[in-house]
Amino acid sequence: MIGRSALVLLVIVLAPVALSGCSAERERQWAKPGADYTIAEFTRDRDVCTKKGVLDEQCMKERGWVPMTGDREQRDTPVPSSKAGVGPRGPRY
Repeated sequence: MIGRSALVLLVIVLAPVALSGCSAERERQWAKPGADYTIAEFTRDRDVCTKKGVLDEQCMKERGWVPMTGDREQRDTPVPSSKAGVGPRGPRY
């Protein structure tokens, strides 16, 4: 049987690990579609748009950057499926 001190130690070690996955939002990736850019340009714009340790996403968008992760909206209507028996080449006979 596990002793009380071993159980407490296990909780102390595992609790921060378990909570760390829930605590932080996934970091966004940014890109400028149709433009060549360097890491230095991204870093400069990111630093300019960061206020009090928080990235101002609207500022990044105004500079031409678009977020690549995490902000896609769910579709309200489902994507229509193909009709039964009709494939990409037409109906089966």
